Amino acid sequence: RACRRENNLALSRVMSHDAEARIGCTTDKSTLASVTAFSFKHLSLSLSVDFATKEIAGTATWTVIVAEAAEALVLDTTAGLAVTAATVNGHTVECRSLAPHECLGTPLAVPVPEAEREPGNELTVSLTYSTSPQSSALQWLPPAQTAGKQRPYMFSQCQAIHARALFPCADAPTCKFTYDAEVTVPAWATALMSAEPQGGPQEVPAGDGSTRRFAFQQDRPVPSYLVAVAVGELGSKRVGPRTTVWAEPCMVEAVAWEFGETERFIATAEDLTGHAYDWSRYDILCMPPSFPYGGMENPCLTFATPTLLAGDRSLANVICHEVAHGWTGNLVTNHTWEHFWLNEGWTRWLENRVLTRLSPHGEELYNFQMQESLTHLEEAVSQFGATSPLTALVPPLDGIDPDDAFSAVPYEKGLALLNHLTSVAGGHAKFETFAKAYIAAYARRTLTSADFRAFFCEWCGKEGVDCSGVEWEKWLLEPGMPDRAMQGVYDYPDTLGAKATQLVERWVSCPEGQFTAEEYAALPPPLKTHFLESLLARSHKAGAPLLPLAALQRMDELYQLTATRNAELRCRWQRVCLCHRAAFIVPEVVDFVATVGRMKFVRPLYRELFAWEEQSAVAVRTFMQHRDGYHPICSKMLSADLKLDGKSAKEQRT
Repeated sequence: RACRRENNLALSRVMSHDAEARIGCTTDKSTLASVTAFSFKHLSLSLSVDFATKEIAGTATWTVIVAEAAEALVLDTTAGLAVTAATVNGHTVECRSLAPHECLGTPLAVPVPEAEREPGNELTVSLTYSTSPQSSALQWLPPAQTAGKQRPYMFSQCQAIHARALFPCADAPTCKFTYDAEVTVPAWATALMSAEPQGGPQEVPAGDGSTRRFAFQQDRPVPSYLVAVAVGELGSKRVGPRTTVWAEPCMVEAVAWEFGETERFIATAEDLTGHAYDWSRYDILCMPPSFPYGGMENPCLTFATPTLLAGDRSLANVICHEVAHGWTGNLVTNHTWEHFWLNEGWTRWLENRVLTRLSPHGEELYNFQMQESLTHLEEAVSQFGATSPLTALVPPLDGIDPDDAFSAVPYEKGLALLNHLTSVAGGHAKFETFAKAYIAAYARRTLTSADFRAFFCEWCGKEGVDCSGVEWEKWLLEPGMPDRAMQGVYDYPDTLGAKATQLVERWVSCPEGQFTAEEYAALPPPLKTHFLESLLARSHKAGAPLLPLAALQRMDELYQLTATRNAELRCRWQRVCLCHRAAFIVPEVVDFVATVGRMKFVRPLYRELFAWEEQSAVAVRTFMQHRDGYHPICSKMLSADLKLDGKSAKEQRT
């Protein structure tokens, strides 16, 4: 009781009214839908995929409960999403589009008949609609952009606020609903969704055999950003008791081997969280190269970039991250995008605790990963500027597209806060006890940063832990890097990474010294990454080349860096060379960014190529030649990075 009282007194002393309002804000500034007047319970989708027109057409039928009497149900859509008919409880109604918003789309008002407005009433709202070929939620690939080169491919990416370009919805994390779907596709194609398949494909009744239909059911409530669909020529292979990998047929075996240890990640996460995996299936779809992220945690079906196929399972940590989202993000979800760190910071924590459990290096690996995390955070803060509000853990998103705020900050600064709280709680074992209580308390719910803070303080009070010294306002609202005095954030010994760090020191201090190919080859893949990461970070901090060009060329000869097929190493090496204005790397950079669309790689490479005055035209020309091959999200962000968009990154979604 004494600890609880002291913890509460500390909060009341330090938190201003404005700070409390931001940390506990439940208003979703990224939606225009009626998220408080209606409760969204279930969605039924009936969709037909047309590769010729690059459109999806069909119906979206919502089951909603009236919470507050309202004349209309307002849904998020975009101007390109055409709603042609609507009914409410079987009565035909005339929808109208409201004023478009620069970032948030075009809201759609669906009239509610007066007799149906009583709070507590259940409404069935059915909308007939079609998407646009320019839908920001979808990418349509011609055969030439696939691995097999024979058939086209389509996939969705709804996070953060692109579901409104796929179907009319309340596009907000707080609105969780179950869903079922039927998807009609060409006879040669397979459809997959973020839900459980209901049997095999069925021939379309009275059809000519040119199409077939797939059915899906998602019984666990999900927010709109976790609805996903992909259609292509796909094969599969079972790699675990609850995991099947999917890919284009020519890639299935390589994907199956690379992701063959997925079950170990799931089982270890179950043990760490004390909560069984909630989603029945953990399947993986290896995407085409244009997929803009490393992975996307769609329930039952993770989307994964082919850049993870290193041939040695060294990049499977990304799959571990997506597995962790099964608990932190999908099961326990941020209430709005201003509290995104609750998804990603927690997932980074769980990912690294799982990897630590599985590694023969144990806590040495965790210490090493935390050093890497801080390096990534420093780069993200530098990119925005240390005083940018977007480097706060709870950034203000008033009028801002969440895509424009996306960075490593919620991931790595969120992880730093959890490391600080681990120290406050008394170490990893004690904090893992808190994590179990947290998952149990908020499973299938959403929460704000204030909810999280209150739960942590309450738990500390029960456990006799003094958390009165946690500076919540500084952690959650102040921009920039965490204070170096914060315990548990910076004090990680460099034991595992020492060999790579020492190798960097030798090159920097004496670039003409004695080096061998064997000393680099002997490093395991994470330490090779650490070597290049450290060299890159030091180059950025110096603001000038660290090594003479001859030393870079010698390093390349010895270590065969330009020739590597490991995408993480390839990107970092190319960035090191660009920092040193090494012209020999430019054709390699152009080739890399022309063949992958993962933003983690292409955005920094384009930015650094563009910052090199003599090569800025090459950056722009390369982007213009290949922009149609990038995902719409990636294309928009690159356009802003290259200053081709007069509105910065705020391209109208309408």
